[in-house]
Amino acid sequence: MKKVFLFLLFLFGIYGRAYAKGFQQTLDVSIGIFDAATIVLDYKAMPEEYKISAEVKTANFFDTLYPFIGRYSSKGSVFETKGKVRDILPEIYQTYTKSRSHVRTKTILYNDDGYAYQRISTKDEKKNVVPITGVPQTADAADLQTIFAELIGNFNQTRSCHLEREVYDGKKHYKVIAQDQGSENRYFDLLKRTENSYKCSFYIENLKDNNDNILWDVSAETPIYFWIGVEQMSKLPYVLEIRIDSTPLGALKVIPTSLKIVKD
Repeated sequence: MKKVFLFLLFLFGIYGRAYAKGFQQTLDVSIGIFDAATIVLDYKAMPEEYKISAEVKTANFFDTLYPFIGRYSSKGSVFETKGKVRDILPEIYQTYTKSRSHVRTKTILYNDDGYAYQRISTKDEKKNVVPITGVPQTADAADLQTIFAELIGNFNQTRSCHLEREVYDGKKHYKVIAQDQGSENRYFDLLKRTENSYKCSFYIENLKDNNDNILWDVSAETPIYFWIGVEQMSKLPYVLEIRIDSTPLGALKVIPTSLKIVKD
């Protein structure tokens, strides 16, 4: 299940970049009838830099079945490019995870062109340093967080989710496809009211045989839907809800419970 939580953390990069410096948010994750996890996010975006950090903890039944804590952070540069709305270059991506059995860490370093070149990982007391080579020429993104940083930057200017990117991180190789699904006026738990929102769909196409990637397989066939609102004062896009209608354990829902805009 940790791959589910990891993907959700990446997904919350879509909260974005606007006139405010960022946001802090808490979200509840449910899978089927179970309260699965809570996520605390901290996102900061300046004119030339973005930073994302998040912590996820399993909750209730899932915490008994599979106790898990994960901390994730990513940062890089943001700049305008001719012919594109904006571009991003990752610098470093770091993770820390603790399960019942192991403590693991991972650091991925990127070169000046935004391509991963080294992975430093630990499992308990064992450390491994591996060069990342053979990056496909078609790969135009580094990880999910940087994709979403680009997505929301474009969304700020175009109000469109449309984006296609291919990722290769030395292990996983996949394509991300985000598409517009129009607008939808409906009730959202975060706001406690009916609100007009932007609806988007999200697919992940696995380009490599990773048999342990259950969520990747699910999201290739079943769209991940997310609804985006815009905070009126800051003009900051934020997620109103995320949903996968079908997983092996039932529908997956992510409901934000708080939103704090950070202006300084």
